Amino acid sequence: MTHPLSLGDITMNLWLTLGMVLAIAALVSAGEEAKVTCLKAPPLDKTNAFYPSNRPPLAPSPFVKLPVGAITPRGWLRQMLELEAEGMTGHLTEIANWCKKENNAWLSPQGEGHSPWEEMPYWLKGFGDLGYVLRHERITAEARTWLEGILGSQRDDGYFGPRANLTNISGKPDVWPNMLALNCLQSFHEATGDPRVLPFMAKYFRWQLSVPDDDFLRPFWQQQRAGDNLESVYWLYNRTGDAELLKLAEKIFRRMARWDKGIASYHGVNFAQCFRSPALFWMQAKDAKLREAAYRNYDTMMGEFGQQPGGLFAADENARKGYTDPRQCGETCTIVEFMHSFQMLTRITGDPLWADRCEEIAFNSFPASQTPDLKGLHYLTGANQPRLDTRNHAPGIQNGGNMFGYDPHSYRCCQHNVAMGWPYYAEELWLATADDGLAASLYAACEVEAKVGDGGSVKITEATTYPFSQVVAFTFAAAKPVRFPLYLRVPGWCAAPKLTLNGKPLDVKAEALTFLVVEREWKDGDHLILQLPMHLSVRVWEKNNNAVSVDFGPLTFSLKIGEEWKRYGGSDKWPAYEVLPTTPWNYGLDIDPAAPEKSIQVHLVHRELPLQPFTPDAAPIALKAKARKIPQWTFDRHGLCATLQPSPAFTTEPVETVTLIPMGCARLRIAAFPTVSDKPDAHKWQEQPQPACVASASHCNPGDTTDALCDGQLPKASNDQGVQRFTWWDHKGTSEWVAYRFPKPRTISWSDVYWFDDTGRGQCRVPVSWKLLYKEGNDWKDVKLAEGSSYGVAKDAFNKVAFDPVTTSEFRLEVKLPPGFSGGILEWRLGPEEKKED
Repeated sequence: MTHPLSLGDITMNLWLTLGMVLAIAALVSAGEEAKVTCLKAPPLDKTNAFYPSNRPPLAPSPFVKLPVGAITPRGWLRQMLELEAEGMTGHLTEIANWCKKENNAWLSPQGEGHSPWEEMPYWLKGFGDLGYVLRHERITAEARTWLEGILGSQRDDGYFGPRANLTNISGKPDVWPNMLALNCLQSFHEATGDPRVLPFMAKYFRWQLSVPDDDFLRPFWQQQRAGDNLESVYWLYNRTGDAELLKLAEKIFRRMARWDKGIASYHGVNFAQCFRSPALFWMQAKDAKLREAAYRNYDTMMGEFGQQPGGLFAADENARKGYTDPRQCGETCTIVEFMHSFQMLTRITGDPLWADRCEEIAFNSFPASQTPDLKGLHYLTGANQPRLDTRNHAPGIQNGGNMFGYDPHSYRCCQHNVAMGWPYYAEELWLATADDGLAASLYAACEVEAKVGDGGSVKITEATTYPFSQVVAFTFAAAKPVRFPLYLRVPGWCAAPKLTLNGKPLDVKAEALTFLVVEREWKDGDHLILQLPMHLSVRVWEKNNNAVSVDFGPLTFSLKIGEEWKRYGGSDKWPAYEVLPTTPWNYGLDIDPAAPEKSIQVHLVHRELPLQPFTPDAAPIALKAKARKIPQWTFDRHGLCATLQPSPAFTTEPVETVTLIPMGCARLRIAAFPTVSDKPDAHKWQEQPQPACVASASHCNPGDTTDALCDGQLPKASNDQGVQRFTWWDHKGTSEWVAYRFPKPRTISWSDVYWFDDTGRGQCRVPVSWKLLYKEGNDWKDVKLAEGSSYGVAKDAFNKVAFDPVTTSEFRLEVKLPPGFSGGILEWRLGPEEKKED
């Protein structure tokens, strides 16, 4: 049942749960008058006295990460973590071969064995933190096994981990996997204080210093992602003060990709992970241009490829020129790396803008990257993604094969790296401040216990259903009164926050994207209420044909689309699903972007917040909006929703009331909407072009596509990896075929074919033989080759044959594959009878 509500009603579900607490708080005297100020960032003339922060000569830390375990998540965030523990991440050793213990290189004292690269430490950095945050005995014990393996693998010279990585880059070291392992060790030390970690890391960094510059951080991945190495060096320096580590930091910066000069890689994950890198070295170099480079990198990427809601950018492997529509997606790895970058930049710069960006992607994109039970994930998540099937969508999506289906057994990097998303988020809810206070950086129900002020300990219980309500309540517990500043982030969408202390309103003068700082002597039982009034707003994406998205506070909304979950693989315990639409999705909104409240109504769907709110049926808030269908907006030849055309779109379809739900609740989604109008001056959308033929095959590798046969992408060689391809893999030595079916009969007199052959890389070769056939009635007949024409099998060229003209609705190419090998085609062309000159 839904109920229309006003902004005030948004708070009711939380007020009901807090009623008893408020009644008690009203009896507590406000005592000393609280001082409330508004700051852009904490002052930097002090250093936090209780938690490791930047030592000189590094720039002072405005915010400092609390030790792992200081924050105990509650509410929906805890439920997400518990689902993760019982889901794919918590049981990945049962699923992923890279995490199988037997003969694993990460468990070998000699570093010998299988799976030596990034996968296991990718998973462990999130898996271990998941255990620490939840205080989960099984997970922490499992993580400890892997950590002991890492600690037990160090050589006398300081190198640790799989030995294969020592010569992985043309005989030189690849330290990228070890960067991930260092993150695992850092969290382990923060959670346990294990005394082995600091000397272990110091010894390893001495080895890194000894590696000749020319051999250190050679391209590609380690050079791009060396900012992670830099962060670990500073983490250790802030605990030991060893000046040699600053020399290593300079060496890393010299050898890393030059993100300070601009975007060094348009690979989606590289960007999300590495755009922050100059700001890290800024802490040592103190050159303002380095700090500004992180902002510039972000603005450059988002200005071209981030013109869509949800906080992501269009990089369905790489960001590609011309592929900027909201149907373009981002990897799950990109999502969690972006979240982590935003968390780090909040601490480095003190700028609340980065926390806003973290919330945007965490609430609106991250939940949809996984199944509601967190037992599966998909590779790509986008703003406009109304069908999650398993077909090949290339080249609309850069990679071939299944990129959309939810599968716990696939998507190698994301399958492991997704683990850090929610645990890292939970660890960054609260931060220590330079002036020995605490900052609520990201809002969620939780408890935090930390040292503040003069060294006294305080425990703050945060009660909220944010982002689904606008009220955040803080209850203080302290053995004795303690004075410290409390920082409360004011999001960019909130213009007028309100504060109530022990039932008494406080005078608040604040701006968006600042911190409210409440300075007082806090006492046991104090109760502080923060209200962040939410309102409807509409963003217009001018660079994407004036499409619009609808926001309510930190949430962006998607059309609610009916879902059919259809299993396509996996196992009974760990199934794989595609999700298909059961209701129309091709709607444009009939709204005035300047006054959305006139045509959109907010509805409270659940009076109590479901434990797992990120599903269509559990969505705590819904919007009712006026909309019309756009008949011309359909799926295109690649199986993707067609790219947006200009708004407003002309349509005479009847006005309907549609339901919008938070993007994070919608796996099937349309969140970047066209606007619509029935006025004559509205834009008349073009119908999707129909293909000149329909291609089919006796068999097609799921990672390839029959679209490649006639996509017009001309290869440079038979092993061209830059164009999409068709293959019969994994059929070997068999007779196979491909065929074209035409909408109406065509006259054909020649054909040429460009064979795929990946000798030296794979198992596809040119065929032993081939021939062409046309359909006459119900029979297939061989073409009659012209004199001098023959069926060629040359590599790196089109093999052309001419034949007597035939008129047909279907045409076929049959091959005989070589024994023990498969084969494929990069392009197959047909032509009409060629005119002869007089």
